[in-house]
Amino acid sequence: MTDPDGNGQAAPPRLRSVVRAMIWATVPVLLLVQLLASAGVEATSFWSQIRQLDARIARTAESRAELIAEPLWKMRYDQVTGVLNEIMHDETIAAAAVYDDTGVAIARVVARASDQAVAEISRPIKYSNGNIAVQAGRIAIAYSYATVYADTGSRLMLLLIVGLLATLATVVAMRISANIFIGRPLAAIMSAIQRSKQDGRAYPAEIRSANEFGQLAQAFNAMQHTTSGALDRLGHMASHDPLTGLPNRRSLSERLVTLSDAGSPDSLIAFCFIDLDDFKGINDTFGHDAGDRFLVHISERLREAVEPQDWVARLGGDEFVVIRPEVSNEATAQAFARQLLDAISEPIRLHDKQVAPRASIGLAVRRAGDPELSHLPALADIALYHAKSKAPGTVAVLDEALQRDYRRRRDLELAIPAGFAEGQFEVWYQGQVDLESAAVVGLEALIRWRHPDHGVIGPGEFLPLIERSGNNARLTRYVLTDACRALQRLAAAGRPDIRIAINLPPSELADHSLAAELRATCARFDVAASMLELEITEGSLINNIASASETLHRLRRLGATIALDDFGTGYSSLAHLRRFPLDKVKIDKAFISEIPDSAEDKAIVGVIASLAGTLGLTLVAEGIERTEQAAAMREMGVTLGQGYLYHRPQPLAAVLQGLEGRTGEGRVRIDSPSVAPEFAA
Repeated sequence: MTDPDGNGQAAPPRLRSVVRAMIWATVPVLLLVQLLASAGVEATSFWSQIRQLDARIARTAESRAELIAEPLWKMRYDQVTGVLNEIMHDETIAAAAVYDDTGVAIARVVARASDQAVAEISRPIKYSNGNIAVQAGRIAIAYSYATVYADTGSRLMLLLIVGLLATLATVVAMRISANIFIGRPLAAIMSAIQRSKQDGRAYPAEIRSANEFGQLAQAFNAMQHTTSGALDRLGHMASHDPLTGLPNRRSLSERLVTLSDAGSPDSLIAFCFIDLDDFKGINDTFGHDAGDRFLVHISERLREAVEPQDWVARLGGDEFVVIRPEVSNEATAQAFARQLLDAISEPIRLHDKQVAPRASIGLAVRRAGDPELSHLPALADIALYHAKSKAPGTVAVLDEALQRDYRRRRDLELAIPAGFAEGQFEVWYQGQVDLESAAVVGLEALIRWRHPDHGVIGPGEFLPLIERSGNNARLTRYVLTDACRALQRLAAAGRPDIRIAINLPPSELADHSLAAELRATCARFDVAASMLELEITEGSLINNIASASETLHRLRRLGATIALDDFGTGYSSLAHLRRFPLDKVKIDKAFISEIPDSAEDKAIVGVIASLAGTLGLTLVAEGIERTEQAAAMREMGVTLGQGYLYHRPQPLAAVLQGLEGRTGEGRVRIDSPSVAPEFAA
């Protein structure tokens, strides 16, 4: 461009601002836009008045429901009508009515007819006198928005017309200006973006304007050359673990889709779900930085242990996945999984110390065309759960039995709340007898679950689920309540001398409120705490020695007897006998089952009996099933026994009949009706 005066110098390009152009194009409609905003404010005010009226009537209904509750329940209907009449001074209320709990109208008051539509609000009437709490009926109030409509109707209509005109003018102006100053430049940029998306190449935006969009086009064209590499890096980061560089959980779903689409639908896929054993111990001992290096070592070993066609990923934490897309059979898949375990288990040096990694693997083998292929992570996780719970450091293969066990375990876990609510948990009792006279001197409370679908379930199956669901305390209170009720019934049956033993889970020894709850429950049923025997295991003591000792001393001060169950199977039995306030020791049935044939077991029981005699502890032999076992226990100084030779666990009703001499062999009656008490929360 040359100077118009003809001096030959080039004139600088004229900068035309998009913002300035848009302002000049829209100035004529700014006032109209303000009117539209005013209309919005008016509409907001209108709805605010409506909501305030609704809220006020709701508060009126709730307050009158409280006033009416007692007269309605006591059928003083004149008072009910009087309360309704009091609210009729409100000009917005058209009518009010009260209905009893059967839906019959007890009182109805109509203040005025209304031309406008009326709204109705209803609230329940609840009556409570400290002993009962019932729904006595409901109150309904009809009210009108006529006052609000009258105040705002005319203004709203005027502002609506003005707003429509303003909107139309704004749309026309914005359409013209946006198309000229924004639409065309953006269309050029979008065209370049679309062409770039089609083949990944950079296409410049053809904009030669000198305004801001021209400058934007220049910046866009320069950016195109640098974004391709950045997008590739971002995509890699989104689908890969930043620590190990392995594919992550997001990539796993994509990989499973690829496996189902590629190859023959009959080819077998091996899915290995790997979880490192005691990785938390690595972090706690060596620190998180060393833990990260440990995970990097494991990922490198997995890479080296697989073939090029295999796929390795880290799902997070200490969880890895290895997929072999084609194996000949399940045995080959198991051999591959064991190969991975061997690769992982090679020692790693951390902070100049040799650490031997250990892992568990859940293996699932499915055909590529199997509809369950997308569920492989969940299926392999079932097998992994089995491996870690039964034999850590091994490979567990998913089979039908594991799936059935998982479904049953999951069903039972979900049914625990209903089990408590519906009284499905039953407390059965097994007798403890004097070995000399065979007289019943005590009962042990044993929990059973009478499930509506699965029948009677033993504690070995559902107690771990109770613990995992956080219901240990609830179950302990359930059993304690039933035991106190049983002591009441024993006293009424003329046997106030029989104690009842309750098993305490480990978590209860850390609960300092247990002693107070035991005292309150005993007081509620008017039984002495000295008639309760609380059984604990050695394993529960070592978890928190200080807290357990404090809890046991509190229980002992109430008069309860403390018994150490399964003696001889723990880690520090002698220390426990000396440190904790114990009254009884129960010899585990593992030492009784081979007596009198096993000289070793007889020697062990003899030592325990001698030690208990020295410490002044009462001995109870568990699992006595034969008369020769009972005779051997008597010879070694054991005074009390428990087992199928004398009694099997039974509901309390059957136990009471046996004590009265009305039952035969005292067998467990699986089909007996539930005698579980209603649980008092």
